[in-house]
Amino acid sequence: MKYDLKDIEAFIYVAQLKSFNRAAEALKVAKSNITTRIHQLEKIAGMPLLARTTREVNLTTEGSQFLQYCKSIFNEIDNLDNFLHKKTGVDGTLRIVLPPYFSRYHIVPHLPKFLEKYPDLKLDILLDEDKVNIIKEGYDLQVRIQISEEENLKVEKLMTNHKIICASPQYIAQHGKPCTPQDLLNHNCIVFGENRVWKFRNLQTKKVTELRDIKGNISCNNGEIIKELVLAGIGITVKSSRDVENEIKNGEIIVLLKDYEVLNKTSFYAVYPSKKYKSQKIKAFIEFFQKKLAG
Repeated sequence: MKYDLKDIEAFIYVAQLKSFNRAAEALKVAKSNITTRIHQLEKIAGMPLLARTTREVNLTTEGSQFLQYCKSIFNEIDNLDNFLHKKTGVDGTLRIVLPPYFSRYHIVPHLPKFLEKYPDLKLDILLDEDKVNIIKEGYDLQVRIQISEEENLKVEKLMTNHKIICASPQYIAQHGKPCTPQDLLNHNCIVFGENRVWKFRNLQTKKVTELRDIKGNISCNNGEIIKELVLAGIGITVKSSRDVENEIKNGEIIVLLKDYEVLNKTSFYAVYPSKKYKSQKIKAFIEFFQKKLAG
């Protein structure tokens, strides 16, 4: 009994996306191509694998079991590809989507060393803060601040984004220094986007304080602009410690509430299509920047 790998691939995409149309978009083929391949696969398997309705496509009981075998087949193919890539090295074009502000400070400065390490690799970079359908758009990887909930994407953590409370010396000289989180309610606070709830943990007592009534005359969705506002003495804000480490060293920004841990942590992740799992160029990018961004 012979199976066509493209039929199996089409089945995996339909099963995960629950749609012939979305599977066709992801694989960049006509819907009729997907329909034909699923029909061929069901004919060879001798059983219905998908239950179709007007709204979505679901797996039959047999289809769910069949899907596990299909995934195992592609995992073994990925392992074979990985073995072959190890023999040929890291080359070709890596198409990636990066968040502009984060990448300016944490990715771009390291790219010369990355390309020096992998001279046969080319980069095609799109800057975008928003989630991009990397499968549909043909990208290999995207750096995101949130874990993907899409079944057909793999996720690897690049960096934990620790936060601090900070202000400029000019602001503190004019308005005084807060000693507790509650003191922030009497200050002009600059809010990033919709992040209007600030949480703190006392390092000694472990007591958690949550502030929901943050007051201030500016909110902004751009971290670079917020840093400039802080440097200008406009107010106090929650900021990534890495984004302002140079300004802290230079005395342009002061870290406040050192007896408290800011709980508003975020992380940056690399997400990539599960179909490209263990691709050497993706693996090279992730491992290189995990090391560079550690600590």
